[in-house]
Amino acid sequence: MKRRILSLPIITVLSFTFLFLSSLTTNLAAQDKLGWVGPVYTELSQSLTKGFTSYYKKKYGRSVDITFIRPGGWPVCLDKVRAWGNKPDADIFLGAGAPAHELLKQEGRIVPYKPKDWDKVPADWHGMKVKDAGHLWTCFAPWIVTNLYNQKVLKKLRLPAPKTWDDLLNPIYRGSVVHTLPYASGTMHEAVEILLQSRGEKEGWKYLRLLAAQLDRFSTGSTDTTHITSRGEVPIGMAQPQMNAMVARRDGYPVSDLLPDQTILVPEAVALLKNAPNEKVGKIFLDWLFSMDGQKHVLQGGYFAARNDISFAKWEKEGVTMASHAKKALGADSFWSLDVGFIEYDLELAAKRWDEVNRFYEYEIYRKWGKLKSSLYLIEEVEEEIRVAKSQKMSVGKAEKKIKEARKLFEYDGDYAAARLAAAKARALLVSP
Repeated sequence: MKRRILSLPIITVLSFTFLFLSSLTTNLAAQDKLGWVGPVYTELSQSLTKGFTSYYKKKYGRSVDITFIRPGGWPVCLDKVRAWGNKPDADIFLGAGAPAHELLKQEGRIVPYKPKDWDKVPADWHGMKVKDAGHLWTCFAPWIVTNLYNQKVLKKLRLPAPKTWDDLLNPIYRGSVVHTLPYASGTMHEAVEILLQSRGEKEGWKYLRLLAAQLDRFSTGSTDTTHITSRGEVPIGMAQPQMNAMVARRDGYPVSDLLPDQTILVPEAVALLKNAPNEKVGKIFLDWLFSMDGQKHVLQGGYFAARNDISFAKWEKEGVTMASHAKKALGADSFWSLDVGFIEYDLELAAKRWDEVNRFYEYEIYRKWGKLKSSLYLIEEVEEEIRVAKSQKMSVGKAEKKIKEARKLFEYDGDYAAARLAAAKARALLVSP
């Protein structure tokens, strides 16, 4: 019995047909994929995934596969995009405030896109830019930099809630404060900028050194700070997104957020990455994100919505469960109804020195934290010894001069070794003036 052998032309046709169908299948699959990279919390990413997949299925009759990459806070996510170069593994940069997006803009890593309902988001608010005029990035969830405190623990410790940045330097709070590194959290980075811009660099870095000595520990990120404070391990958590307190209270924790005397708006923003592999789906997502449905899913994810035509009271009646929590947290029917005073914030400066600020804090404060604390504690001990000696009518002039030198070396120069040496000499002068 003879075998049937396909002729070469038939094999060739079948091969090309197979390759064409494979290519077509691949292209169809690519149209139904979407990648996010960014620092938004898991609750928000889950809410947006649920909302957008449902919308996409209903609108296009197909499923969309969403991949979310969250390597860390704003700075870490920013570095991830930088590492990709011109071939990003995601389509959308989701989250982070204006400085991060301005940096992406300056480096040419995002491209313009004007989502539908873009006009429903304010251009600016109290002097802070809320969206890019060239459509490179847009705020989808605004919030304010706040501090968080555990009411129950502070009451047990008989401590008042600190109302200002300077209150946090009071010795009564030593060991009762936690925050993370500006490199690990964009919120902490913004807190550093608030202090540097409102006080000037010299006084700002002095404050940050003194504050570091107050810390119980450095947390691993803003989320960790929230958890540590909510659980009552440490009563005060610094540099918190405003909505963290809202979500923690919803979950039953006795926490409150407190607007410090100097703060800023953070426009949590979104942008389309340059050379996005699924650009078409990325644009569909951006259109949906700023729709009423998308904004409701933003709120359900524990963030405040950005549109200026929403009403929490109306959404509450429509069954949006987080609307009542948002209304209570803000004391207003929408975010933009808040009456808050902000510092004059230089966004261009913040973006320009982003990496420099992160490096300086890490190398001059975080990595030297042990030496920083021991130096300040020694200075304080000798200052107290001088006060006692002075009350006893002892001659302390030379010791006072030397301890002031030690204080300057610590606060303004960050020379902890020299500060300790000067403090030790001041103590010796008390014994042998």
